[in-house]
Amino acid sequence: MEGKIVSALVRLLGKVTPPILHAARLTLGGLFLYTGLRKAFATEAFARDIQNYGLLGSADAILMLAVYLPWLEIAAGAALIVRRLQLGALIIVAALMLVFTGALCSAWFRGLDISCGCFVEERPLTTRTHFAELLARDLALLLTATLLLRIEWRRASVDKPAAPAQVS
Repeated sequence: MEGKIVSALVRLLGKVTPPILHAARLTLGGLFLYTGLRKAFATEAFARDIQNYGLLGSADAILMLAVYLPWLEIAAGAALIVRRLQLGALIIVAALMLVFTGALCSAWFRGLDISCGCFVEERPLTTRTHFAELLARDLALLLTATLLLRIEWRRASVDKPAAPAQVS
């Protein structure tokens, strides 16, 4: 069932004009570049956000994730913008969005009221986490990354040069 839905969306997206695909790629890349930069220069705040999810028990693991994850986001975002290693960047972005969505769902199901850590923003204590909105955003980004990945994967397999003939 899921495969049919994704295939139908890919066929639909295949009919979308290249400027729209270009805009989607730039938007996704720009978002990852921006959020990565925000986190890279607010490591302590980002580490607190990671810790609040309660998924990692080790302080060392939390600190390593807070230090290195932003740079992975920056690299993937930049790669999408400049179209270098785009296939790898899309794989990374889709995988990260899958992990982020899973962590967000985990926090929601456990009844946590936390900052999602996406933009390393301080949230007033009087506001509650709007998990439905955050989940909708994450799923939209995951869908965008997945569809762009599928299109780029097909393009890469079509553009792949034939292997040279072996001489006997």
